[in-house]
Amino acid sequence: MRRQQTQAERPKGFLYRISYGLIVVLVICGWVYAFKSYFDYYERVHPDITWAVPWVQVDVIPVDGILLWNEIMVTSPRDGSVNYPSGPGPVRVPKGASVAKISSGSAISEVKAKEEGYFIAGLDGAEDGWRYSILWPGTTELPAPAPVTVFKDPSGVKKGAVIGKIIPQPQELRMIGYVDMTEAMAKNLAANRIMVKMDPLDTPSRAYVRVYETIGHRAKIYLDIPWFPPEVLLSRRYSLLVETGETSGAAVPESAVTMKEGRRGVYVLRGSEAVFVEIKGRIIDGSRFLATEGLKLGDAVIVDGYGAREGKVRLW
Repeated sequence: MRRQQTQAERPKGFLYRISYGLIVVLVICGWVYAFKSYFDYYERVHPDITWAVPWVQVDVIPVDGILLWNEIMVTSPRDGSVNYPSGPGPVRVPKGASVAKISSGSAISEVKAKEEGYFIAGLDGAEDGWRYSILWPGTTELPAPAPVTVFKDPSGVKKGAVIGKIIPQPQELRMIGYVDMTEAMAKNLAANRIMVKMDPLDTPSRAYVRVYETIGHRAKIYLDIPWFPPEVLLSRRYSLLVETGETSGAAVPESAVTMKEGRRGVYVLRGSEAVFVEIKGRIIDGSRFLATEGLKLGDAVIVDGYGAREGKVRLW
């Protein structure tokens, strides 16, 4: 006959199952810890290695500003309908070239360029008040010019109405803008010249700084731009890039850089040992660190600086 389990025996069986389960869990955790410790040790003594490579970093600062140039208004000599033989522009024309024709019945009047330069059949509304003496004073943000409104061809005009403008050539294209101050930028401004370019792939050219004023962490600058493409006449708003200097050193992945006892450095291989070496420098592109002190070109560096430790390593 099956014996019924007593109430005293039931708790003992329950406690046994609980204890057995805890022992199994502890054994599994122990194995997991052992395997993890082994693999951590293996990765520590068999780290991924990179080499410090030569690097020259060109520091570039974007500058937004406004353009200034000399311009001559072109007006209609009579009432009539205007059309532009060379189009609304901007287009380069020689002195004496026909830039517009005014038709009034059977009579046609030619409007000729009084000077060589760029002709554009359009206005942006800033022609009368866009002068250095008005725009330079003050430390507030620069005005936002409107884009050029190009006239329709043909269209009706009144005698004396503005039908376009000539921007004489050659002349210096000027710019007012704000630039962030750095040590290198301060030296360049003091020498009244900076290196500028249109875009990251452009070759830098020297721009003459007419006037500058330091305002906190920025400087307000007034400079001559060493180019004058006709398309800039479509808007007085402009952006360019300023090169402030070069920094050379040894580059490593940013992941190789770590902190130890308040010092920034990397783990460098010296024979078969990893040694912590303090370095100085800065992040240059979000994934590399440019070391200006502490590293030599060709130094073998552990890629994972956070997980590295000083001591013996095995490369093979």
